[in-house]
Amino acid sequence: MEEFDTKLTLKSETGANVTIDILDIIDSYEFNKTFIIYTLVGGDSSTVLASILNENDYEYSLDTITSQEEINYIDEQVKMFMVEEESIAWQ
Repeated sequence: MEEFDTKLTLKSETGANVTIDILDIIDSYEFNKTFIIYTLVGGDSSTVLASILNENDYEYSLDTITSQEEINYIDEQVKMFMVEEESIAWQ
C-alpha cells in the first residue's frame, strides 16, 4: 500500500506557518465547496478541526465554516470517518 504525505503547511492570518495533518478532504456538491478535516501538527491530536479548503494557483487557504447547515454536514462526515477508522483498526 502506498503511503501519502498528509501534512500541509499554510500561512495563518498572522503570517505564521502552520502545519496541519489532513485526515480527510470532502468535496461537497450540496454546498459546492471542499471541506478539510484535520489536526494541528504539534497540537492535541485528539482535537479534530474542519474548515473550507480553497486552492488558488498552487496555494491553499482555509476559511471558517459559518453556516449551521455546513457544520451539521461536517459533523456527520466526521462521525462516519471515525467509525470507518475504528473498523479499520479492528481488522
